[in-house]
Amino acid sequence: MEFTQSGDVLAGRYQLTDLLSESREGRFWRAQDAVLGRPVAVHVLDARDERAPRLMAAARNSAAVGDPRMLRVLDAAQTDEVAYVVNEWGEGSSLENALAAGGPLPPQQAAWIAAEVADLLVLAHDQGHAHGRLNPEAVLLDDLGAVRVIGFGVDAALHGIDPDTRDSQRRDRVDAVGVLYAALTGKWAGETLSSMPPAPRDHGRVLRPRQVRAGVPRPLDDLCDRVLGSGADMPPLTAAELHSALAGFSGEPTAPLNRPSAVSEETQAMAPPTQASPVEAQAASNAIGVAPDAVRPQRQRPSSPPPMHDPTPSKPLFADETPGYVAPQRAQQATPAARRPVAPDASYNGWQGPWTGANVPIAEEPDYDQKPGTNWLRVAMVVGLVVLVLIAGSIAWNIVNDDPNTTAESPGTSNNGGDTPAEAKPTPIKGITAKDLDPHGNPPIEYPDLVGGVVDGKDDPATNWRTSTYNDQIGDGPRSLKPGIGVVLNLKGDYAVDSLKFRMVGEPTDISVYVGDSPWTGDPKGAPAAKGSVGAEGEIKLDGAPEGSYVLVWLTGLPTGDGGYRAEVKEIEVLGVPLT
Repeated sequence: MEFTQSGDVLAGRYQLTDLLSESREGRFWRAQDAVLGRPVAVHVLDARDERAPRLMAAARNSAAVGDPRMLRVLDAAQTDEVAYVVNEWGEGSSLENALAAGGPLPPQQAAWIAAEVADLLVLAHDQGHAHGRLNPEAVLLDDLGAVRVIGFGVDAALHGIDPDTRDSQRRDRVDAVGVLYAALTGKWAGETLSSMPPAPRDHGRVLRPRQVRAGVPRPLDDLCDRVLGSGADMPPLTAAELHSALAGFSGEPTAPLNRPSAVSEETQAMAPPTQASPVEAQAASNAIGVAPDAVRPQRQRPSSPPPMHDPTPSKPLFADETPGYVAPQRAQQATPAARRPVAPDASYNGWQGPWTGANVPIAEEPDYDQKPGTNWLRVAMVVGLVVLVLIAGSIAWNIVNDDPNTTAESPGTSNNGGDTPAEAKPTPIKGITAKDLDPHGNPPIEYPDLVGGVVDGKDDPATNWRTSTYNDQIGDGPRSLKPGIGVVLNLKGDYAVDSLKFRMVGEPTDISVYVGDSPWTGDPKGAPAAKGSVGAEGEIKLDGAPEGSYVLVWLTGLPTGDGGYRAEVKEIEVLGVPLT
């Protein structure tokens, strides 16, 4: 086959510059369009190759979709010698490279990327076309902060796959959720082969994202399990249903303004972007009830690729899939942080977003008129006043101790035969309310609709509060998933807390108890008031009856069962003495 060396000119205008990959007599080149003066990607195949007709058909169908999220087909032709397809060149980083360099993405950003891919599939599938080989290598995060999909239809054709079949569309939908799973966990669970590490499995079933990485919101976790795990026997979701399930988490990728507002996980969704009109943001029901529909943000995109800065190309379409294959590596400068598209911020329940500086305290301007030494004088006066108070207190104490009406056995109590008041006995505290706390979750909650059942006094299994089922144990161990999970109890008053009684499902459960004057929003600090391990029933006694109006029940070890680690609480009873 001709056109095999750098410098060759194809069709009188495309000068081949860099051979990026070669497989099965097909070549993937970076080239320069001599007519328009811009870089392009060229796929060249021998005209006698049996894949050539399908390659040409895939190029035509890809061009017909006409969505700006695809790297457009600019030219395609078949001569007596070669069949070639010319695509625009996109600058940026493939999702595979971005995850390898920076690790899993924040949930909202991961959902936005998958929503963009799913929305493109809606358009293509409606026209009867499919990508056919969707994986993280085919998803480009470009320098404009947008998602671009590489090799639509063409990649499948080059690998002998007909992209325009029902099975290719089904595989697209599975792989789109695989893209979400990869962005959340850094593991690949789709059907198309990828060079990313495979997702962990248990008895052949893909583990939920929440079992692989802490902090994955339950709606995204349920969607991944619905398509990649337990829902394999259920009717498949369409591309439109996938997009509807993800759209509530999407937002403008590069601008921190007009951020979608976050809501409680009870709604199972993130609110759509605020700039969407009521008609555009009308909620649409979907197969799993995860998120309302929302209009994706509209972006102005150039009609041609941005200027070339010699980026490292994504995995080429001709990349070999034989074991041990390593894509060609090119030296490049470190990618600046701004090159990764940033999902919108949602400053709620642990969601982390772009820097805004809104919550940073501003340093006060110093008082330049203040006279030197005045601060020391004030400090000396305060110290002197404290010393005088201490001396006065010592004198008063000595006078009281010299009073003949007092005794050593009962200081300050008149020895007239009267009895000392009896100490109040701790009793169960009534009217307590409860709130769950998972500081390392995203959002930081665990079944908030059930947590009130731990203090309702009812023996009803339907009201038992439980944690999620985790693949790894929690606590302070070297391989623990997170330090702990808690229940914050509001005593609705000040008490000297004596003990806590538990009724649980499963055993043992390791518990640390903290007492304070305000509710906890993060990991507890300092030493606990007590700690212990309880079975189906148990009691933890607190030393010294610490005083406070809030109690944190901090679970640091979960019972095993149901293929993982999970705690289930029937009832918590707090015993104490009210403070007057």
